[in-house]
Amino acid sequence: MFEEVIKISLQTDAKPLSYAIDDGSPVTDERLVECVLSGDESAFAEIFERYKRPMARVIGRFFRERDEIEEFVQVAFTKAYFSLDKYRGGEERSFPAWMTRIAVNVCYDEFRRRQRRSESLFTDMTDAENDYLETVADGRQPSVEAAMAAGQIAEKIMSALEPKDRLAMTMVYSQDYSLDEAAEMIGISTSNLKSRLFRCRNLIKTRFGHLFR
Repeated sequence: MFEEVIKISLQTDAKPLSYAIDDGSPVTDERLVECVLSGDESAFAEIFERYKRPMARVIGRFFRERDEIEEFVQVAFTKAYFSLDKYRGGEERSFPAWMTRIAVNVCYDEFRRRQRRSESLFTDMTDAENDYLETVADGRQPSVEAAMAAGQIAEKIMSALEPKDRLAMTMVYSQDYSLDEAAEMIGISTSNLKSRLFRCRNLIKTRFGHLFR
């Protein structure tokens, strides 16, 4: 999927990279950052090529539509470009982790924007979604169409969470990040993350448990 999603071209008039290492070893991310900050736009083209697919994979965990993924990947790279001077390297703050956190923050910003629109996603359930809920309630085996609707219902339930809670639930339960990794990406403590996950599980059970009875 993501091979098809990324159709973004980075237009630049910069000259080809001119700082290849003599022994043939790859240029590090830190070196590319230095070159961008020194005015070499082609170095950012290399960063883009290295990370366009990893960034799409992260964003694709939160959004499904191809156009949305492509749009938010572009937003993430734009933010990365204008924030390179804030990047601090080192083993504890690797460049891939830094880029991932930018992608997560882009998703968080979009969740906040959508929440402000106060859309009620459960006022217009599709026939397939209703069929799925009925089969669950009756204990019957759902049809293929109804089973596919389960993902749509899950998306609506997740959309009802606070933006940071949705990030936490998705990263831990869908992306298999460890608690420490997810906490660092979101920018909260691990204990705070555990509390959020516990609260979210109870909230989902309280608000939406009736849908599956």
